[in-house]
Amino acid sequence: MNTKRLIASPSTEEQYSASGEEPVSRLEQIRTKALELFAERGFAQVGMRELALHLGIAAGSFYHHFESKEKLLFEVIEELYEDLLDAAVLTEKGNAYGRLQALLRAHIALHERRRLHFLMAEQEFRCLSPQHQEQIRQLRKRYEEKLVRRLLEAGATGSMPLLQATMQGVVSWLNNLPTWLDRSDLNPTQRQEVINGIVLGSLSGVLKQPPAAADGKTVVPLRVLGASLQG
Repeated sequence: MNTKRLIASPSTEEQYSASGEEPVSRLEQIRTKALELFAERGFAQVGMRELALHLGIAAGSFYHHFESKEKLLFEVIEELYEDLLDAAVLTEKGNAYGRLQALLRAHIALHERRRLHFLMAEQEFRCLSPQHQEQIRQLRKRYEEKLVRRLLEAGATGSMPLLQATMQGVVSWLNNLPTWLDRSDLNPTQRQEVINGIVLGSLSGVLKQPPAAADGKTVVPLRVLGASLQG
């Protein structure tokens, strides 16, 4: 577990509650500004002097908050997959298809809070050390396995390698699609519905006869930045 996650980020329960936005800590503000610079310039292109200047702190002060620049990147990506694994726990109730749909919706909705985390996970993963890359691969594999299990419970057919490859592709889509739609005229809720439709459509090949619609009561009502995600 990433210890800085306990300091810099709200708890899982708070993230998925309907209580509204939580206060942002000074550490979280610093981290967000760092991620914004990484997203704009590229992680490898940002030197410590430039980073410190962007953060408004002395170069040496950075190490009071973070062990290293690379460790910060790792913790951000680690945090993302821990959030997704937490979402799997929070969407365990209901019928099989409803559980699958709820987890997909939770993944899509997480972009509203973790947009920069997704960017780092997809664009800067190669900048991690080999050890950290392997740790992230294992977290992603655990999450993909949970999605495959939901898919099987919902009646998916096909060989295990086929289902695993399908979910690997779906996770890549889910990690990137919301960013691709940022320039559209759709509001966040509309974007989420479009992405959900694209992903469920892509699963039709393995879900031969999915239910016409999930029972609304089976989809855990998640709320991110005030947007209800009732299925």
